[in-house]
Amino acid sequence: MSNVLELVEKISGAVPGFTGYKANTFFQDDKLVRKRLLSLVDEARIRVERISASVKQKNVSVGLRLDDLRIELLKVAQLLKRYSYTSNTNKLPNVNEELVPKILEEDAQLLTYTSRMFEKVIILSPTLEPKELLEKVNEAITLVNEIESLLRERENLILKALTAAPKQ
Repeated sequence: MSNVLELVEKISGAVPGFTGYKANTFFQDDKLVRKRLLSLVDEARIRVERISASVKQKNVSVGLRLDDLRIELLKVAQLLKRYSYTSNTNKLPNVNEELVPKILEEDAQLLTYTSRMFEKVIILSPTLEPKELLEKVNEAITLVNEIESLLRERENLILKALTAAPKQ
């Protein structure tokens, strides 16, 4: 139980207003987490777009790899914007409480990976040597791919938590 409280504290430190997926705040908490992740992903994408043109002038292959990063960031942003579960404001969801700790773990991991990816993107600069820049871009792409995978797992967990809620 203390692990759950630690996870809630960790997530609420990064996501103001987060309460921990209680039935009456489930959809709101989900939206808050996705919104925070989306803001980091969008800021990273904007940074990549800003440096891409000047990098392409110096080294086309590294510039193209930056385009790959931008496209991967767009894919993750789309995953964060869409979700296949809906909230009916007239009825509180039935939530399988046993799955909430797993969702919290996924959220904490997503916040960690997304923050690391953002830090990798922030240090990208056209002034870096092409080999070093390419290495850093590849590291960022690897993190974005991990984030995409975690997002898919998270969505499946949430769907499971909402559809497999124990009968009372």
